[in-house]
Amino acid sequence: MQPPSSPARVLCAVMAAVSIPMALVIPLWITAGRMAFGVDGHLVPIFAVTAGPVLAILMLTAAIRITVNAAARRPFGAPLKTSFLLLGNYVLAGAFGFFVPDFGEDGSGSVLSAVAGNDVLGYSAALANPFGIATLLVAVIVLVRAFREPAAAMAASR
Repeated sequence: MQPPSSPARVLCAVMAAVSIPMALVIPLWITAGRMAFGVDGHLVPIFAVTAGPVLAILMLTAAIRITVNAAARRPFGAPLKTSFLLLGNYVLAGAFGFFVPDFGEDGSGSVLSAVAGNDVLGYSAALANPFGIATLLVAVIVLVRAFREPAAAMAASR
């Protein structure tokens, strides 16, 4: 099923095209993005061996499958629902990287506290967990959809 409008087709093409690069950028942002704001604590190496690789594997596997599926479609693009899920995943992961607090000798805080001051560090801690859980959940949903869509499309065409 093709997206009905031109903006939807553009969204579907863009989401399919950026899915592989974003599968690498997003885990990097979550792992070490805080360093660009002077927040460099103990979570950077911990995320580098835990959350970053797990999320990268999930997102990259889904992105490769989405790109292969998108190349087989005319016009090129991911299905509309998958495109919105990808966009949502990028927003959630971006928010998680923005709010996740880090603590250490050199730099403590979050991107939010680096921008708005240490008074908001408590808000960062409160918001990071839900965004992190939602990021992982949506990444798994995107992965499942990426592998189920071709089978669903074939069943619908029979």
